[in-house]
Amino acid sequence: MKKISALLYDVYAAPNPDQEREQLYYPRAVTYGAKMNDDELKNYLEQNTRVNSSQFVGMVEALVQEIPHQLLQNKSVHIRGMGTFFLKVGVRPRKDEHGHSYIPKFTDPHDITARDLRVEGISFRADPSWNRHVMRSKQLFERCDTRHQVPISKDKLLRYIDKQVKEQGFVTIRDVQYDLGTTNYHARKLLEELTVGPQPKLYRVRVGHSYVYKRYGQ
Repeated sequence: MKKISALLYDVYAAPNPDQEREQLYYPRAVTYGAKMNDDELKNYLEQNTRVNSSQFVGMVEALVQEIPHQLLQNKSVHIRGMGTFFLKVGVRPRKDEHGHSYIPKFTDPHDITARDLRVEGISFRADPSWNRHVMRSKQLFERCDTRHQVPISKDKLLRYIDKQVKEQGFVTIRDVQYDLGTTNYHARKLLEELTVGPQPKLYRVRVGHSYVYKRYGQ
């Protein structure tokens, strides 16, 4: 791997609901949303390796079709040097007496039955050798200036939420973070503020290991 420019990072405040606790901070890599798409990767490989574009396209299409099929056959799929694909299974949401979705919690493992489960997606665990490839890099780090708590008016936020709810039925912290250009912590704070008060606009539903936010009356 060729050495390139310094790795960008920024420092973020960890969510701190208890104001009496000391505020903690953590570093995170910054990409400004930049990513290499499949066409760019295909062109790069064709110019720098022995893989031609038709081979790349054929292999990607085959993997896209075959990996999910194998996972649904009770298998994990390991690609040597890269990592392992496996199914992510979780608890199916239920609805309460008001029609709101929630994820049930179990205190007895025998209470979880097949009808309580659903496939939540595909997970990937990187191969240790692949992780070591980047962990042992000697690139320098450089702190960059990123947008933090960008002012977002309530009207703008509600219009955006209505759009997301209309399109996908809910809105997530990540949606607000990336589409409105703010931090994860600030996006979470904006959504949580809409779940409280005498006339809350949103209610929160746990899905897997995260939450989605839904509009009351929609």
